Amino acid sequence: MDTSRGSLLRLLELQRVDSTIDRLEGRLRNLPEQAALDALEARLAAQNAEIAERQAALEDALTRQKRLDHEVDTLGQKISAESNRLYSGVVKNAKELSDLSREVEALKRRKEILEDNDLVVMEEREGIEKELAALTADRSGLIAEIDKARALRDSASGEVGVLLAAGQAERATQLPGVDPELKELYDRIRSTHSGVGIAGMVEGVCQGCHVRLPFQEAEAVRTATGIVRCDECQRLLVSL
Repeated sequence: MDTSRGSLLRLLELQRVDSTIDRLEGRLRNLPEQAALDALEARLAAQNAEIAERQAALEDALTRQKRLDHEVDTLGQKISAESNRLYSGVVKNAKELSDLSREVEALKRRKEILEDNDLVVMEEREGIEKELAALTADRSGLIAEIDKARALRDSASGEVGVLLAAGQAERATQLPGVDPELKELYDRIRSTHSGVGIAGMVEGVCQGCHVRLPFQEAEAVRTATGIVRCDECQRLLVSL
């Protein structure tokens, strides 16, 4: 394993690039433009659910209205037929005439009740249709907002993506100059220490955990010809 100062400085430079890549990937995952788009899409999903519920209610109202219309029409035909019998002179028996008259009146009362119910359902249907029209108009406006938000997100992610690609390209050029065994150790430390495997020591302070090292430890880092790790954060250290 090459643990010379030059090798450690190359690794520190790789750390700089890796930290930049990590930051850009984090930005890509947590773009404010993405959060804004997610919020709008959540509103759209809720609105779609409300529209679907209102459409189901409308279909139910139309079904009930159709049934009531059919019953009213059927009763109207029956009333007409029974009234014709009542006044045609065909029925001569007084009791039969009385029974027929009562039946016609009962049918008329039943028809009036059904017509009242039909009117209630009609008003309900018209109310639902107005709600649906308003929801549909709102939905169109929301879709337009989503289109704009998506364009902003794509623009922002594109800018971050360009920077990320540049960082990844820079990393690829640096990797051949890093000792493989040292890189393996760096990766292990990095995986358990918030993405930082090596840090510089500036004026006796570890730049990984920002703790000042005791004088003797700081001197050991300055004069080291091999691997030295921070006692506090256990990251690799190189004096700057």
